Amino acid sequence: MKISLPLTLVSCTLSYLASAAPASVSRVTVAPGGSTLYGITYNPKNSDGSCMSQANVNKDIAKFKQNGIINVRTYAQECNQLEQILNAIASAGGGMTVVAGVWIDGTDADYQTEVSTLIKALSSNSKAKGYVSGVIVGNEVLYNNRMSASALASKINDVKSKVESYGLLVGTAETPSTFDPAIVSSSDFLVANIHPFFGKVSASGAGENLKAQFNSLKSKLNGKDVIIGETGWPTAGDANGQAVPSVQNLQTYVQQLQCENAGLKYYVFDGYDSPWKPSGNLNVEQHWGLWGVDGSSKGINLKVSC
Repeated sequence: MKISLPLTLVSCTLSYLASAAPASVSRVTVAPGGSTLYGITYNPKNSDGSCMSQANVNKDIAKFKQNGIINVRTYAQECNQLEQILNAIASAGGGMTVVAGVWIDGTDADYQTEVSTLIKALSSNSKAKGYVSGVIVGNEVLYNNRMSASALASKINDVKSKVESYGLLVGTAETPSTFDPAIVSSSDFLVANIHPFFGKVSASGAGENLKAQFNSLKSKLNGKDVIIGETGWPTAGDANGQAVPSVQNLQTYVQQLQCENAGLKYYVFDGYDSPWKPSGNLNVEQHWGLWGVDGSSKGINLKVSC
């Protein structure tokens, strides 16, 4: 997760997208939402950054389902997390989906490891066909200047060729301002990370800001399927203009997501606080969880009344 810009986007790039992007791919299937939030992002790591056990992943996935969240987004294949999540969904009784992430750090060796681990999980786990809803290659790769748009597009196409036999579609995740025509064209669907917090808006206006940014981006993509891959609100860190980190403001945003933005397909960032990450911009990177790092409650009510 990195900074998402306010509503004013980089029009010099996006103005070309309508002509560059092919029409929406009819095979894209968007999973139905749960009874509370549509989906959630998940990094199955302990507080020190080490890999979680299968038992702990089972507990996390069960907690999501018990709280009405049935769609999960991941970022990488490390820790054999796709295999663990598939097993955990089965243990929870099914009825959930996972979008599998392929992390890109700019090195070919790491990319090859990520892809081979993905293919191993898809081929060896009989539950994959029913639970995996797609693959996201890279997260904000262009935003972070890890490689060129053409190089990222090549990797998207490479993964597409490797997962085609599993019936999976492939996309990539970027901020609204960094969707280059090359990745738009190569992706089956697009994933936009949109954070009103970084737009310096107050929590009371976050829902409207999310919707405005999403609709502005979508209107420039010529019908290409778009989902929101990250959106949330930090509970600690430094203020960003009118955007103030707090548990109360996260609760406000959760309410808006359910009541004002119910028609959007979004993954709330994040399942748990992440002290193993750097503190990041405005010292908020570790504090986006709906729950504390140990699974403790922050007092967020997920079953709101609209």
